[in-house]
Amino acid sequence: MDLKVINGIRSLSIDMINEAKSGNPGVCLSMAPTFYTLFVNHLNFNKEDGEWLNRDRFIVSAGHAAPLLYSTLFYSGYNITLEDIKNYGKKNSPLTGHPTLNKKIGIEATTGPLGEGFATSVGIAISEEYLKELLGRDLLNYYTYVFVSDGDLMEGITYEAASLAGSMHLGKLIVLYDSNKVLQDGKTDGVFDEDILKRFESCGWHTEVVTNSEDAISIDRAITKAKSVVDKPSIIEIKSIIGIGLPDSGTNKVHSGPLTDSDTELIKNKMNLSQVPFHVSKEAVTYFREKIDKRISPIYNEWVTRYNNVREKSEEKKKILDYLEDSTSKIALKNIQINFNPDLLEDIRITNKNLMDLIAKLSPLFIGGSADEVKETMAFISDGGLFKINSNTGKNISYGLRQMAMGAITNGLALSGLRPFASTLLAFSDYMKPSIRLSAMMNLPVTYIFTHDSIKIGSMGPAYQPVEQIGALRSIPNLTVFRPADVNELVGSWDYILNKKCPSALLLPKETKGLLKGSDVEKTYKGAYIIKEAKNRLTGIILATGNEVETALNISNELALIGLDTRVISVPCLEIFEKMDKEYISTLLPVGSKIIVLEASNDRAWNKFVYSEKYLLNLENYGISGTNKEILEKAEYDYDTLLEKIKKLLK
Repeated sequence: MDLKVINGIRSLSIDMINEAKSGNPGVCLSMAPTFYTLFVNHLNFNKEDGEWLNRDRFIVSAGHAAPLLYSTLFYSGYNITLEDIKNYGKKNSPLTGHPTLNKKIGIEATTGPLGEGFATSVGIAISEEYLKELLGRDLLNYYTYVFVSDGDLMEGITYEAASLAGSMHLGKLIVLYDSNKVLQDGKTDGVFDEDILKRFESCGWHTEVVTNSEDAISIDRAITKAKSVVDKPSIIEIKSIIGIGLPDSGTNKVHSGPLTDSDTELIKNKMNLSQVPFHVSKEAVTYFREKIDKRISPIYNEWVTRYNNVREKSEEKKKILDYLEDSTSKIALKNIQINFNPDLLEDIRITNKNLMDLIAKLSPLFIGGSADEVKETMAFISDGGLFKINSNTGKNISYGLRQMAMGAITNGLALSGLRPFASTLLAFSDYMKPSIRLSAMMNLPVTYIFTHDSIKIGSMGPAYQPVEQIGALRSIPNLTVFRPADVNELVGSWDYILNKKCPSALLLPKETKGLLKGSDVEKTYKGAYIIKEAKNRLTGIILATGNEVETALNISNELALIGLDTRVISVPCLEIFEKMDKEYISTLLPVGSKIIVLEASNDRAWNKFVYSEKYLLNLENYGISGTNKEILEKAEYDYDTLLEKIKKLLK
C-alpha cells in the first residue's frame, strides 16, 4: 500500500504536467518516496487547521517540484480538489507553476528563484527558537523542513544562509537534498563538483546520506537521525536518478516539459497504474490519510488542550498569542506622546533607533537586524539583546555581511507571525531585490530600513551613492516606499507600517534633522500634503521628498522675496499618494499649474507629474568622492544651482 500511494502521487504529478504542458516530471518520479516518507512518518500538520502554530513547516525551495508537492497535499487530505489538480498552472487555479503562499492548503511560502526558499526556511527556524522562548516549549516546538535541488545549492544565497544557520546551531532545521547531478542544460560535471556535505560540515551542519532515493526506509531513518541532533541543522543528501523508470532517466531530457504519450504509457505500466489521466485510487487515498491522522490527531489534540490552558492561565502569553493570531491588532504609534523638542536637531538615524526602541516595548514580535551595518544604519533595539538560541529572547539578529540571506530570512520571520525589520545601506538594496519581490508577492509585513539614501555621504564615493535605488524600489508592485522629510513624517511612516502591515521600505539619510515647519504626522497617511502654502497668487508647485523637502522650503522662501509664490508639497510616500482619490490629488495639484519635482534620484515615476523633463530636477549620473559640498556642486544639485533652475522654470 505504501508503494501504491507513492506511485499514485507520481502518476497524478505526471498527469498535471502533461495537461499543463509544463513542469518537471523527472523530480516528481524520483523524489515521491521522500515526500511520502516525510508526510506519513514525520511532518506534523493539520489539514483542517493550516495555520496551527505548532505545525512543522515544509518549504519546497526547488519550485520545479510543485506538481509533486500538490499531489502529496491532495493525497494527504488538504482542501485541494481534483479540479484544482487538473487546472494546475492555469488561470485562477490555486496551484501555480511554482508554489505560491497558501497556508490553508499547506503551501508555506512563495518560492521561485532557487535558493530563496532555503534561506527563508532559516528565518522560520529562527522564529521557532524565538517564539519558543516567549511562549514555552509546550506550545512551540516544531521542525522546519526544506526541499532543495542541486540548483538551489549552487546559488550564493544558500551558502550565506547555511553559514548563518550553522553558526546559530539551528537544530530544528532539516534540509532534504535531491542530489541528481542534473541541471536544465545538462549534467553538473564541470560546474558543480565540490563535496557538498563537506561544505555543510564546515558550516557546522550535521550530514546524512541516502544512496538510493527509492529506499523509503533509509530516508525515514535519516530524518529520524537528523531530528535527534539538537545542536546542529541537518542536511540529508538523497542520491537520486532524475526521471527514474523513463528511457531518458538521468538526463536533462526529463528535467522539464510533458512526457510523450509512449513514455507516459510506459511509466504507468511499470507502476501498475491506470492509463486514465487523473485516476486516483480511493483505497490508496484512504490508507494514506488514515495513517497520517492516526499519528497526528493525538499530537494535535494534546496541543490544543495545552494551548487553551496557557491562554486561560497566562495573561502575558495570551497577549503574545493575540498578536500572533490577530491580523487586525494595531500599534497606534501616532497616539503616543513622543513629545519631540521643537528645537530638536538630531541624526535622523538616531531618532529612528529611539522609535524602534519604543516599538519593541509595544510589540513582543518586533525583531530584526542589520548586515554588519549597525554602526551605519543604527537600526538596533537598545534593550533587545542579541538573538541566541536556548539562552534568551534577543531581538537583534546579527547577520554578518549577508544581505542576500538577510532579506529571505526576514521573509521567514514574517511568515512565522513576527514583525521583522532588516537594515543596510540603500546602495546595497539590490543584493536583496529577489527577497523584496517575494515580500511584496506574499504581502508580508516586512520593513526594510535603508539608510544613506542620498549622494551626500562624503568620501564614501559613487559606489555608495544610491542614485537608481529609490526608483527601483518604487517599481516593485505592492511595496510601500517611505522617504520621510523629518521626524514627524518618520513617526507617521512607522505608524502606517505597523498598522497597515504591508511590505515597506523606509529610506533615511545620514544627516542631522529637526522638525520642519508645517510637517505633519497624520498627513503622512495621505502620502503627500501641502507643507507650505503660497500666500498670494500661486506661481508654481514644488514636489519634494526626504532631504529635498527642506531644500524646497528654503528655495520657496527665497523665491517669495522676488514675487514668485510657490506651494511646497512633501511626498513621504509616492505609492500612497497615487492611490488617493482624484479630488485630493487635484486639490494639491490643480490642472494647469507649473509643477517642479525635486528628488535626488533618477526615478522616472515622477514624469507623470511634470509638463516636460526639464521640470524634473533629479540626478542623471553617479557622483564623486569628496565633501558633500563638492559632491552637490559636481552633480549640479547644490542649493544655488537648484534655486537658479527653479527661478528660470517659474519666470
